[in-house]
Amino acid sequence: MYADVRERRRRAMEDLTPLQRRARASGGVNPFDWSDGHVGHFYEFMVAENAASERGAKSRAMVFERQDESGQNVVEELFDSFRADYADRWRAEVVCGIDASAGACERYRDAAAEACEALLGDDDAREMGACETYLHTYGIVHEHWHVEDYVQARNTLGYSKPKMEAPKRYPANLWGDSVLARSRNGECSACSTQVITLQGYVDVDVGTTYSLGAEREDKWVFDAERWAHDVPMTKFKIAKTCCTNAQFACFVETGGYADRSLWSHEGWRWVEKRRAAGELLAPLGWKVSPCVKFLSNGEEAPACESWRCAYFDEAPRALHPQHPVCHVSWYEAEAYCNWIGARLPTEAEWEAAARTTTSWSTDKQTTKRRTYPWGEESPSEDKANLGGHFGGTIDVSALGAGDSAHGCRQMLGNVWEWTASAFLPFPGFQMDYPYRENSCPWFGYRKVVKGGCWATSAPIARAAYRHSFWPHMHNTFSGFRAAIGGSQKRALCILPQKIQSGAKCGNVVTMERISSHLEKNHIMSITRSIFDLPQSKEDLANIIHAMNVDLIIVLHAFKCGAVIDTVQAYKDMLPPIVLVLGGTDVNVDSRKSALAEEQFRRRVDVATKVVSFSLSMIEAAPKGALKFIESDSTSKTKLIPQGVMLPSTLKASKRKRLADETVETPGELQGTSRPADLSIPIMFLPAGLRPVKDVCFINDALTAYNSNGIKAHLTVCGPFLDSAYAKRVRCVDRATLVRFIGEAKVLLNTSVSEGQSGTIAEAMMVGTLVFARDIPGNRQLFELCEARALAALGPATIKEMKGDGWEVHPRVACALSKH
Repeated sequence: MYADVRERRRRAMEDLTPLQRRARASGGVNPFDWSDGHVGHFYEFMVAENAASERGAKSRAMVFERQDESGQNVVEELFDSFRADYADRWRAEVVCGIDASAGACERYRDAAAEACEALLGDDDAREMGACETYLHTYGIVHEHWHVEDYVQARNTLGYSKPKMEAPKRYPANLWGDSVLARSRNGECSACSTQVITLQGYVDVDVGTTYSLGAEREDKWVFDAERWAHDVPMTKFKIAKTCCTNAQFACFVETGGYADRSLWSHEGWRWVEKRRAAGELLAPLGWKVSPCVKFLSNGEEAPACESWRCAYFDEAPRALHPQHPVCHVSWYEAEAYCNWIGARLPTEAEWEAAARTTTSWSTDKQTTKRRTYPWGEESPSEDKANLGGHFGGTIDVSALGAGDSAHGCRQMLGNVWEWTASAFLPFPGFQMDYPYRENSCPWFGYRKVVKGGCWATSAPIARAAYRHSFWPHMHNTFSGFRAAIGGSQKRALCILPQKIQSGAKCGNVVTMERISSHLEKNHIMSITRSIFDLPQSKEDLANIIHAMNVDLIIVLHAFKCGAVIDTVQAYKDMLPPIVLVLGGTDVNVDSRKSALAEEQFRRRVDVATKVVSFSLSMIEAAPKGALKFIESDSTSKTKLIPQGVMLPSTLKASKRKRLADETVETPGELQGTSRPADLSIPIMFLPAGLRPVKDVCFINDALTAYNSNGIKAHLTVCGPFLDSAYAKRVRCVDRATLVRFIGEAKVLLNTSVSEGQSGTIAEAMMVGTLVFARDIPGNRQLFELCEARALAALGPATIKEMKGDGWEVHPRVACALSKH
């Protein structure tokens, strides 16, 4: 084991020049020379002195070559990580002496390690005691940590990548097993160009508790892993693989770093600091690609093609879409999970997915824990990407032999995986001796990472191994996999515009109602704007698949049509889709051309169900596109009428007004709702769900109209209000809104869709004159209301009414003719 770690250290360091080993000050790494001295100090003071004392032998401690002015050894002040000032570690004249070729730190490391090896003696048959074994093993583990640090520092400083090929036989764990290097048969040499990650999620159910932490009989543990204790657990889902470059590129391209709602408070501060410093907001090492965003056929390229990456001293190259995203902080991992409606797994959940096997007997579930995801067999190159043997990360679909019992892949090696858990002591914690600084200083500040990475040495990689990083660190080889709590079904609800704080446009209100209905039926809704999702079909399919939803609900066949087209293209991997028609779908968009009409028909065919909020919209659709039978519950097209409210008092008030020119206005409608002069007619515009530009335009037109001495009053109100409407729009409840309709002489509808069809219907049924755009949906609405009027009032008394360029629908207006 001493020989193995010495060889690993040599491979990680041998090609560095003396000046490179001094490096340059950079946060998150230590200079190589200082690290050598620190490893030597550990061997000397933590291993050799204590092991010699344990055997009753004379200490073989070495004396570092540097002394202070009084001739005292300064090794502890230089290389004890809790005594050596971080800034001093970079001062070559303090640590290494003036001579750049001195190599004092390396000689000190070698001499101290040799002193430890000498304590083993020449008798291979001698069995060491527990304490002696522990001390030697701890010293070796400590250097393995720094071997990974050397590789990480080389990447951070832009040095060349070390060559870490596996020897023919090497130690595979800390209790004496070794393995032969195996041929990889090219399994990981080819980089997949596949964008979509097909593996998905698995269900993990280990009962109501999980035993987290080390048992007394475990072969090797650190202080942070002691001792086992039960953690409450419920059923959850976890991704079979880590998040890929292709998936995370979608998050970057759709503005994930600009969406404050996705980030924690501290995470957003971290983003703002990076933005202020002019840093590229993307995983560390990513570069903006010079490639063309759009393909030759006009379709948008996958997001990962907009980026390149550069690690170590390599030239920028294309991202490998199916490699795990690497060099992301805990904040970035958390924000991505929020974006897809998921979360990071807790430490206990991660371990349960990685270590457990379950069996049933007589209706009793038994859960057992493994040392490795695949079982007890030592790590080998067909199971885990460890020790730098592959030279970097590999495809997330590779190494299926290393799957956990639940089907999770690469839970050991490739990249460290962030968890949601803070790094805190377990019940019964006791510090390690003699390395008391291993865990204690970091409790409460760091986040737990699990699994090791491609540069982690195999002997220290276990599923239970508990490591930690600061949440802002992204220079480490760290990635993540997503988790979803519980077994609740999930629906993705897609809006045709950005969801802005305070705004309550009609589409937002509609989707809120749909979400509320889903929640009442125990279905979790994840609402996203179409602008918050990637545009290319491959990316969109990849992200929807990552969201692990059971249903997609899309509002608008054209504005959100990309989602429907994606479901058609990837119907074997995506859930069913429900299309909720928008008013412009049948009134405007599908009527632009024969091609648009065909597109509408095709998207309706893709949908499992089609929902319309008015019968007039169904009848205004292209002929035969929406097959609807009102009495057939199995009909693909469903009608969910918008609420129409007609209080009996309003009907009576209206009838009185039609019979008598004198109108008594209810007190609650006085004041700002209408002028003091009751002879001035009210024009009513239903708003709150309409664009503010319509309100302003009509208000300005009336101002000019009234300046000519012809008085009219405009009342604008609606059930919802946002800041843009504050000065011009009244916010009223539904009942009051309907009373305004009844008191108005004229109702104006500026919509080109059917967003106000319910309001129009209410106005017609109480006899208020309606001015509306001539669109197919409105004409169908008038026809439907006419049929109702014929049934209730009999034939019209006036066949045709025409005004100054206005067409008045004759039968609907019959109730107004006398007035």
